[in-house]
Amino acid sequence: MGNPTASADDVTRLLGRVAFGATEADLDAWTGKPYAALVEHLLDVPAIATRAPAVDEARRLSLAVDADGRFVRIDDGTDGLDGARGWWLERMRTTPYPLEERMTLLWHGHFATGPGTPYPNQSMLMAQNQTIRSHALGSFSSLVTAMTIDPAMLYWLNGAENAPPEPNENYAREFFELFTLGKSPQVYSETDIREAARAFTGWTVDFLGRPSFKLARHDRGRKLVLRRDISDLGEKEHLAVAEVALAHPVAARFIAWKLVAGLAYEPVPANLLARPDPLVRAVADTLRASSWDIRAALRRLLLDDRFRAASPARGQQLVRQPVDVVVSAAKALGVSADGSEQLHLLAEMGQRLFAPPNVGGWPVEREWFSPSTMIARYDFGLALHRQHILGSAELALDPLPPPDDVPAFARRLGLARVSPTTVAAVRRYLDRRKDAGVDERESYVLALLLASPDWMVM
Repeated sequence: MGNPTASADDVTRLLGRVAFGATEADLDAWTGKPYAALVEHLLDVPAIATRAPAVDEARRLSLAVDADGRFVRIDDGTDGLDGARGWWLERMRTTPYPLEERMTLLWHGHFATGPGTPYPNQSMLMAQNQTIRSHALGSFSSLVTAMTIDPAMLYWLNGAENAPPEPNENYAREFFELFTLGKSPQVYSETDIREAARAFTGWTVDFLGRPSFKLARHDRGRKLVLRRDISDLGEKEHLAVAEVALAHPVAARFIAWKLVAGLAYEPVPANLLARPDPLVRAVADTLRASSWDIRAALRRLLLDDRFRAASPARGQQLVRQPVDVVVSAAKALGVSADGSEQLHLLAEMGQRLFAPPNVGGWPVEREWFSPSTMIARYDFGLALHRQHILGSAELALDPLPPPDDVPAFARRLGLARVSPTTVAAVRRYLDRRKDAGVDERESYVLALLLASPDWMVM
């Protein structure tokens, strides 16, 4: 891997994949500096417990924060979840620790949880969001055990209803299939699911919205999960199930696969035990050697030449999900990301925070693209330009480059370069609209660049 310097392309690609995009200032600051220094800068995130802003952020949504920094109450006003969505988008745009928010988003998709009637409610979803954030760069083992007894998850996958003599198997099934072991290959059986469901019995949610263990609702009999005996451990049995699952050799490779697919490229489907993608294998080895340290695994991933110089010819690129598109563009132009129009267009692109389409989370890669979602991406560029015009006087925003200076316009968006195909498409538009006003030409150049492969694929 060596110790290379970061090219402008490196800065665009790395920050575009893991930090909600580069800005022109990022290109100036990091081009020519050691690539490893930029990676360490992204990883240098202090523990949430040492930071103070949670209380101030909470006031924005009428939230209460407990001693552990968890959001525990939200006004169920007319904004509903749109207020929470806007709050999170703005946090992504303005945070000094973008990798933390990027990983919070990744784990939000991994442990996909949405609103229910009446639960999970907004309070529980926001509390879960903070729980994920507190573990986002920490221990995956701690994260998965926290999610197992998280109030929103207990309602979302029926854990709060899980009691003998007929335990509910919903969470146990997804625990293995989606959260820890996957299905390539499937190493657990229906019996393992039933036994794990028995071990998970007893957890419910108290009247304050906190997880609560009720021994009377717990199956105290002997369980055999993945050939491991779990006997009468009470409220610690969910910890034992997680330990058993994460000890299996496929677990680290499954989570490494999710990290590579979420931040680098979608590996070719393969048996993770027999034929893992080489980068997946390397990241998995680090997960196991570090006792499930997510930060260590990310360092291994981001410094690997197979991440830094992934082959476009082999499809080793990352399609930006809609949240990345909205936050990155807003950050590059210095405008807010939480307006009602942004939220509407984000939904039109196919992504609504706190409301994944199913327990498997959001689509990946090419699945983001359809005629309707592409129109929404294009419309977002036009809307962003209107927002920039309206905000220029009030916020003293830097003016956009001249519309016919396509490289400068692209650099303003944090792109090191644009392809000749994209340049040609923009110039064809400019040639057809020579007599149009500057505002119109700016808006359509911005829309074309934000709908181009240069912007959408990192």
